[in-house]
Amino acid sequence: MSAAPSALLPLLQQVLLGRDIACTVEDDGLLLDSGLHLTPHGVASNERDNGGWQTSTVIETRHAGLFADGLFEYQHANGATEQESLLSGFETWVRVDLATLQAAIGAEDAPDLPMMGLTYPTNEDGREHERTVVLGPLAHYRARELDDAAACSEDDHGSCPCCLFTRSIDAFDDLLKAHHFLAIRLFASRDEQGQCEADCRVNGHDFAPALPLLRAYAARWPQAGLEFRKQYVVIRTGSPSAA
Repeated sequence: MSAAPSALLPLLQQVLLGRDIACTVEDDGLLLDSGLHLTPHGVASNERDNGGWQTSTVIETRHAGLFADGLFEYQHANGATEQESLLSGFETWVRVDLATLQAAIGAEDAPDLPMMGLTYPTNEDGREHERTVVLGPLAHYRARELDDAAACSEDDHGSCPCCLFTRSIDAFDDLLKAHHFLAIRLFASRDEQGQCEADCRVNGHDFAPALPLLRAYAARWPQAGLEFRKQYVVIRTGSPSAA
């Protein structure tokens, strides 16, 4: 599948309106009241041998004042029909990615998400610039629940919303010191045998420097069978109110 944006716009619009997010249809995408411009692209669509569909899409997001060149993220989903699979991928993106982006740019109807403030010197005169880190909803799965003793021994505070980012923050040092708008996808997992895997993308592009730190973080989790943690984190210069 390589569906044109126009073929996917009605489905993305359906998901947005279902969550009371107003949007205006344009030739190449959807414009939100917050100033975000969304363009969906089809990547792949396959009917599975055992029934159902698996789809992959990309949503490109632009904001004239903050990231005019745009950023993108993939949506991989499954459903009983091709349309259900596409809708499922868009639903997850709106609930997680868009919610985090809206909070980062200070949209009026943005959800209340946890944030961190960072300060860096910019010039030889010692002037500083502020960076705001918006921590999106954390997806956390464990095959087995921990007993109280194991849970209390976790040095990452269990499913704390900041740990995926703070445990890998050193990998982003140069990016954080700059002024670029960053949308970071973080993922870490550990299986029953203790094998750790990780994935990281910045503005849609693979970012290998964070992988060793994410794997090391996963290796410290108490054994609970298969476990993964996934999060979308957005970093901008200044506070969301300055958008």
